[in-house]
Amino acid sequence: MVRLGETETKLLETALKGLEKAYVLWSFPVGAAVLAEDGQTYEGGNIESWISGLGICAERAAINHAVLHGNRKIREVAVIISSEHKGESRPCGSCLQHISDFAEKPQIKIVTAKAENGKILFETVQVKTLAELLPFPYRK
Repeated sequence: MVRLGETETKLLETALKGLEKAYVLWSFPVGAAVLAEDGQTYEGGNIESWISGLGICAERAAINHAVLHGNRKIREVAVIISSEHKGESRPCGSCLQHISDFAEKPQIKIVTAKAENGKILFETVQVKTLAELLPFPYRK
């Protein structure tokens, strides 16, 4: 089991709030949270539409939430999904690029976990860097 610091635990708790607010029509709920450069934490949940391209992933919702509040750099990301989902909890390729676009540095941590009955399953926590998950981001 991964040992988490206070920051990572707080991020996962915030992501859990985003998971609870997610609006899903055809997939599964996802919650995310980002730690912005000013120390504020912002949540996001995936919001779907029957037209798939109109929805937004939880990670991008959380980042956009931070940007709308004046924070253009993020220090850390947390993502949480329901334990009912059999796959691994981690950002999709589009979200990884979006994280890269606003990352304070390529080594920022991405903390992932699953939740069950409104509680974080700490035994499912994984910590990776953005550079591990997206080794070749698009850049100017």
